Amino acid sequence: MILLFIIIGIIKSNAPGTLSCITYLSEQLCEEPGYCIWNGTTCQDYTQNQDCYRINEVGACRENGIYSSIGGSGLCEPLIKLENDYKNVCGITNIVDYNYVRYPIITTGFSTHSLAGQTVAQLKMSAPQQNFIYQVLSVNIQIAKNPDLQIILDLYKTYEAELVKVYIHPYQIEKALIQTLQNLRDDTTPLSPVDKQATMTKFWTLVDVYLKRLQIHKKNYQSYNYFLNFLQGSFSRLYLTIKGQGHMITISWSKYKKNGLIQIISYSPKLVGILNALSDIIFVNVLGEDRTSFTDIENMKISYVQESGTLTNIVRKLKFISDKTQIPHQLMTYTINSAICNSNERECEFSFPSPLSNSTFVFYVEQ
Repeated sequence: MILLFIIIGIIKSNAPGTLSCITYLSEQLCEEPGYCIWNGTTCQDYTQNQDCYRINEVGACRENGIYSSIGGSGLCEPLIKLENDYKNVCGITNIVDYNYVRYPIITTGFSTHSLAGQTVAQLKMSAPQQNFIYQVLSVNIQIAKNPDLQIILDLYKTYEAELVKVYIHPYQIEKALIQTLQNLRDDTTPLSPVDKQATMTKFWTLVDVYLKRLQIHKKNYQSYNYFLNFLQGSFSRLYLTIKGQGHMITISWSKYKKNGLIQIISYSPKLVGILNALSDIIFVNVLGEDRTSFTDIENMKISYVQESGTLTNIVRKLKFISDKTQIPHQLMTYTINSAICNSNERECEFSFPSPLSNSTFVFYVEQ
């Protein structure tokens, strides 16, 4: 009986998330539990609640965990409202901020090799070959340091001819885009503005590959991933609605001279250093049926609807991005004012010049 109690005590004391980070004596051991940070010489606990989202072990935030409100520092709370697919395990409160949603960090594989052992350099030299594409997709973006991440994104671009073929589902590219933003957001190594811009430039280069693949996938498509979402629809639908956290954006139009597609990507403004946005940042790409840029579409409007709370009866601005590779994004001086927002419907409406002056644009609704 005494032995049984000893065994139970050992199991309880070693439950996930209960050991202080200082007990891990190397960088590898420090990173394995999923709730510690290596400062270059020692393994440490997180001390700022804005870092709670970085924790990949929910046990650290539950009862008896080192960050729990009961028996711990009280720094973080386990999140209970997210689908299990996304594993955003800890937060400042139990209300999810979409900017901080995290995919599970998969630690198998390598950021410099495929699962079959080819180096990224070897894969790049072999491009583009269909029999290597799944080796490219197996290179681990999530654990890549920033220099390796940039090289992986170059590798994807090298394989563009294969990535846009029908045997590759768009989600394969979406996954790389999502993991790239998560990697950039979660990187604890101080990155220079040059590195951030280089990474974002390569991110948007891969977006261009993705949009080409989507054009031949099917006309109407959507994929929601909290901080990064994708939508495509044909002109004949006359409107597209994309949902963000606590709001919806509807893009509508009434006339067009030939058929085509509207492609939309939305993402959290906090990811790119914009803190005064009511809406997600919305990237719009308008294409004719020949898959070239198209502007002959009339009476385009943007409707912002807030799902709850109050929205005052004032004029608000649609702000446009001039450089989406910068963090923070750089803004245009050009804006579009709304009509006076409707506080009863919690809605603001913005009208574009007709026909469109640009086939590609990026915007958000300012607070």
